[in-house]
Amino acid sequence: VVGILCLIGVLMVFSSSGVDPKDPNYFIGRHVQWLVVGVVVLLVTMSVPYTRWRHYSVPGILLVVVLLALVLWGPSFISQEIKGAKRWLSPGGLPITMQPSEFAKLVFIIYLADWCSAKGEKVRDFSNGLVPFGLMLGLLCVLVMMEPDMGTTLVIFAIGIVIYFASGAALLHMGMGLLIAGLTFGVLAITASYRMARIFAFLDPWKDPTGVSYHAVQSLLALGSGGLMGMGLGASRQKFGWLPEQSTDAIGAIWGQETGFIGSLFLITLFLVVAWRGYRVARMAPDGYGQLLATGVTTWIVFQSMLNIGAVSGSIPFTGVPLPFVSYGGSSLVITLAAVGLLLNISKYSNGPATEPPSPTGARLVRLDPQRAGRR
Repeated sequence: VVGILCLIGVLMVFSSSGVDPKDPNYFIGRHVQWLVVGVVVLLVTMSVPYTRWRHYSVPGILLVVVLLALVLWGPSFISQEIKGAKRWLSPGGLPITMQPSEFAKLVFIIYLADWCSAKGEKVRDFSNGLVPFGLMLGLLCVLVMMEPDMGTTLVIFAIGIVIYFASGAALLHMGMGLLIAGLTFGVLAITASYRMARIFAFLDPWKDPTGVSYHAVQSLLALGSGGLMGMGLGASRQKFGWLPEQSTDAIGAIWGQETGFIGSLFLITLFLVVAWRGYRVARMAPDGYGQLLATGVTTWIVFQSMLNIGAVSGSIPFTGVPLPFVSYGGSSLVITLAAVGLLLNISKYSNGPATEPPSPTGARLVRLDPQRAGRR
């Protein structure tokens, strides 16, 4: 299913970016290069036992915090500002960029799965569970929000809440955390004019179709003109300078215009299959760490796809997150494929009660059949 989504991504990046009069092959060329890198990384994470990554969870999360700080306060030749946002790093001034917030999603999942599984029942405590969890989640959300990037902040928040809940957190603590987070996001939305504009555009997109609602209206026009069967592959009209970010955040609207309602339903079905398979891997994982790791990765992919599809269909305000595996992008595509490799590695040890993943020391643990053990 992920392979099909990646092929759709190649097709749509080629279709949506091929109208560039300067270099129609620029984006598709870079996208394919990053896809190849992502597949290689996927093969690596699929081959390395997932239990080994927990050894690097603490150094990894510290590195993430440093990188996010460099994005905000680093020198200009390292930290790049694009369209009023500081989200990218260009190491040593090289012509390649990386987005630390994408790296933060995967590392945070590894760290939180390790932390929660090691805590055990203590995760239900207020001082040993909720407080340190809230501090780490809050630190990452604040750093990403300062870039500013509301969409990625929501994804990281959702990942943290779901893993924390799956680890057995107290419902009262969950309710307190969600209440505080809801109030915080509400204040942030009200105090930023551009966020309020997105909310108004969502509530009534036709009130200002050439102003604050332009992006939302063009997405709806693209989806609506696609009809039932679509206008045909490559035949989208909105990609000719009408729809902003047609290769990244709004690529789902181009797909909907070219393939219609049937194609959009097919795309949504693919992500539903990813959700089903991912959470099944989590349920069948042989240890708590693997269960939380698979839960976090699946939640990330599914929730981010929901945000993107909801935005282009006018179901939620625009949040500016890429569609996993489909949107153009380097850091996002490579890191997401690396996460899929982790899921595949966990699934190797989810085929029955006879095997478990290698222990952190490298020894292979074998679970005995209960009936045979009883006879012995």
